[in-house]
Amino acid sequence: MSFRTRLGLLVAASVAVAVLAISGVALWIARAEARSALDRKLDDRVAVLVASGGRLPERRSVQFFGRFVPRDVLAQIVAPNGAVVYASDEVLPVTPADVAVANGRARRHRTDVSADGVRLRVLTVPVAPVGALMVASPLDEVDANVAGLRNALAVVAAIGVAGAGLLGFLVAGRAIRPVRRLTDAARNVAQTQDLDQPIELERDDELGELARSFNAMLQALALSRAQQHRLVTDAGHELRTPLTSIRTNIELLARSEQATKPAEAVADSGDVGDAVVALDSDERRQMLDDVQFELDQLTELVNELVELATDQRSQGEPERVDLAELAASVVDRHRRRTETDFVTAFEPCEVVVNAALVERAIGNLVDNAVKWSPPGELIEISVAAVDREAHVRVRDHGPGIPAALRETVFERFYRAPEARAQPGSGLGLSIVDYVARSHNGSASVIDTDGPGTTVELRLPLAPEPD
Repeated sequence: MSFRTRLGLLVAASVAVAVLAISGVALWIARAEARSALDRKLDDRVAVLVASGGRLPERRSVQFFGRFVPRDVLAQIVAPNGAVVYASDEVLPVTPADVAVANGRARRHRTDVSADGVRLRVLTVPVAPVGALMVASPLDEVDANVAGLRNALAVVAAIGVAGAGLLGFLVAGRAIRPVRRLTDAARNVAQTQDLDQPIELERDDELGELARSFNAMLQALALSRAQQHRLVTDAGHELRTPLTSIRTNIELLARSEQATKPAEAVADSGDVGDAVVALDSDERRQMLDDVQFELDQLTELVNELVELATDQRSQGEPERVDLAELAASVVDRHRRRTETDFVTAFEPCEVVVNAALVERAIGNLVDNAVKWSPPGELIEISVAAVDREAHVRVRDHGPGIPAALRETVFERFYRAPEARAQPGSGLGLSIVDYVARSHNGSASVIDTDGPGTTVELRLPLAPEPD
């Protein structure tokens, strides 16, 4: 069943419930008013009979009361023993409640009775000294009026429910028209894989907000696809260089192995025409060192690619940590690995971050500074709080980065012309920028007094505890 049909049925059901409730209340009010009017008529007739009848004679005579009985009601007198003393027409059934009124144990009594298949409304009042006076009027008119009103309400309810269902079906069709456009657009995107198809839906309601959210999702998907394509393209380009070098060196080593065979074996194998020269031990060692170096570079590149491609949320939840402690652990680790001297100035700064990612980013800054710092030069590292931000600065005393390239160095695989002869993948600062942005921070190269480069990582400080 379609949403449009369900919505139409829901509207019809809602209207049906409302109409039934209103009809029931209307019938109850109409019946109560009709019975109240009948009770008032009986009260009036009792007042007339009591005022006109006077006292009954000792002998049983019905003419005295009969002359004054109104023609629209039935009347009868009931003695205290329950016997009917007077009846204007047919005898009404006498109940124990009527006898109680005749005996003076009750003041008045109203009830519905059935006599000869006719429903009657009966009012019983005491009449001294004879007993009780019973006045009755048929309920046919009341029942007929209520039945007519019930039939009329049933017809109106049926027409109203049918009309409401049809109107709900039509309104639902107009209401879900934008949803159908969204559905068609999503289906088209899924089939064509074309993300440059924004939905034009100028509305200020929830459907317009849904369309804007869908367009934002398409833009995010398009940007993600472009970044993924660029990452794959750049990674493929960077991977070819070490793989080609490794393959060339391995082929040369394999050829050198063939050159060491005895001449007879070479002649038998048909390789006499190949110009193969045997490599001495120093050349073989150099080639093996090159292969090892390229493998190390390839391993580092693959690790950094995995780091960039891994979702930050899969590496743990953010936690409240002291950024100075993270920076101190990174410096201690580099002091054990290298002979570089570090100058530190750490101020406690609490941040809510993924500790592993931020520690990796600080480690990349320190690695970059160690690589470019001349031997014997100090590397300065500081952590300080500035304007509700934690600033981590790492400065080296190397050749520095030109002002025109300070934004470009954070792009993936970008390497300055001076850095292309150095080992590296060009992903270190890109990872720093990625970690900063994923924590609502930033990274940049700032001005430095004197030679060298200063890279700053900025992260929001943790909120003050309550």
